[in-house]
Amino acid sequence: MERVKFYSLNDITFGRNLRMCESLIKEHEAGKEAQDINDIIELYNVKKYFDKKIFLTNWAADDINHYEKIVKTFLGTVAKFFKAITNDSLITLYVDVDIFYKSDFWELIEKFNVYESIAEERFKEILYSTEVSLYELLKYKNITEHFGGIIREYMLEHTSSAEILLYKYELKHFREKDPIYFPKELSTFDKETIISNYIDSEDSNINYLSLIANIQSNKDKLEISPKTLLRAKRKVEVQEKQIFKENSGMVMETTVNFSKSQNEEATLTIEGQSITATYSTKWLEDNNDYPTLLNNFIYLFNFVDNQMRCTLVNKYNEMGVLERLFISSQNAYMKGIVFEQKNILSLLQIEGYYHQLFSIGIRLEEVVEWFFEEYLANELNAHNFKVTMPSANSTFLEKCTNIMPALESVLKQFSLFVQEGQIDFDLLEIRSEHLIYKNIPSLVKRKYVYGQGEEFNTATLLLFSDQSGLGYNEKVKRTYDTFFELVRNEKIKITDYPDYDTPKLNWLLDHKYLATDEKGNIIFNDVLLIMILKDLYFNEVISYWRYSESGRKIINKLKDKKVIIFESTLLSRPE
Repeated sequence: MERVKFYSLNDITFGRNLRMCESLIKEHEAGKEAQDINDIIELYNVKKYFDKKIFLTNWAADDINHYEKIVKTFLGTVAKFFKAITNDSLITLYVDVDIFYKSDFWELIEKFNVYESIAEERFKEILYSTEVSLYELLKYKNITEHFGGIIREYMLEHTSSAEILLYKYELKHFREKDPIYFPKELSTFDKETIISNYIDSEDSNINYLSLIANIQSNKDKLEISPKTLLRAKRKVEVQEKQIFKENSGMVMETTVNFSKSQNEEATLTIEGQSITATYSTKWLEDNNDYPTLLNNFIYLFNFVDNQMRCTLVNKYNEMGVLERLFISSQNAYMKGIVFEQKNILSLLQIEGYYHQLFSIGIRLEEVVEWFFEEYLANELNAHNFKVTMPSANSTFLEKCTNIMPALESVLKQFSLFVQEGQIDFDLLEIRSEHLIYKNIPSLVKRKYVYGQGEEFNTATLLLFSDQSGLGYNEKVKRTYDTFFELVRNEKIKITDYPDYDTPKLNWLLDHKYLATDEKGNIIFNDVLLIMILKDLYFNEVISYWRYSESGRKIINKLKDKKVIIFESTLLSRPE
């Protein structure tokens, strides 16, 4: 691409684009005029850079002021061109638009209300004959509403429309997704028809079929019949057999041992995809008081970290680049290989631990009952908690049947305790609302901290992501995965980076995440601030009261800047 194209703040082509902006501005100042539709759209993209106040570092203030005056005239030129588009010229112009400007074309058609003067027949012709990207078109609400009937007809005739429905209603997004608008003429029945046709299509993708199979029907989104869901599930099974016919997958091994000869409480060995955990039977036998037996989940099995965050959750930053690209439903729990390994290890730890305790006459169910009925009352003055665990004579089926009601009961008791200060079982019986885990309150105010907003996303991406590009620098012999690691280990200046990286560095400087020392080397403006952001980025949540007073002051300032948000719930969002 040899034209200016504005994408976003994190686009690595900033430097090149801004240099092309400068050349184009000077050409127009010298009298050059736009020759075609792509020249016009390019002017609009130049204006986007100046609207966002993104400039080259070598532009002086006078240069910027001068360029801004010229760029201000560009919108008038763009508006005049687009308002002159007619039914006769529409298709010819659209065909001439470069592929990376197609979305800009529709953006400008909507911005200047050109769609109002386009005949329905002509819009239908451009939709059917020019391979218009429906995904790009549906980003524009006014156009979608104006030509709703035609777009509905088009979607019903093209099975690929199902993927756009799934993008909006079912697909899990890890970044802010583009807005998608569907015409009001598209009924619930139409949506199921599109989904049904997609299942029958020879071009259906197994990833999207899996999304369909897991749809939880919602009359405000997608309401799909059980028969349609079953057809999708069966087609997924057929395609999976074809895919894995000659591919056995990847071998992962996880082993948990309880050794009578090992003196050390616990050892963990990781070799490639193999994990071996060994625990001392003697240590368990010598330390079998109930508090220690529960503490083993913290200090032996590492079910939580030093902030008491559950470690058995899937973390986005523990997933590989390819894993992140896998399609996942909003209603499904996304799992990477690291999560699968942690899950398998924890299940083996629980099973092995249960049998080891049982062999010395201790039932884990009794330890759980002791915690709720005695420990909470004696140590934390929280009285009347009751939990009924399966008895020693319960069958496996009875245990499975009883354990979830027991868990939900004690969580409802806790919710009532937080709200009322005591547990009244008569009141608990009257309350009929469903237990929603994310809504269980906490006694602790400002318990959890989460990142939010554009500044948080930009700062953490530039500092900690292996995709930001700042972790690589030609003047540094060693390669680092992230910019954070590079700055922490090397002495490097802003001038050591190419022009296309300087807008990113300047953004970090302007927002006080970076500074420079007396020699011009890049340093962190506040190391503790950076460590807090790093913790948030990699763990997705931090515990406010587990930080020192100085750390909490920084978190409070981030709250004032709306970079983070507090929540007070029993469980964190990942949990």
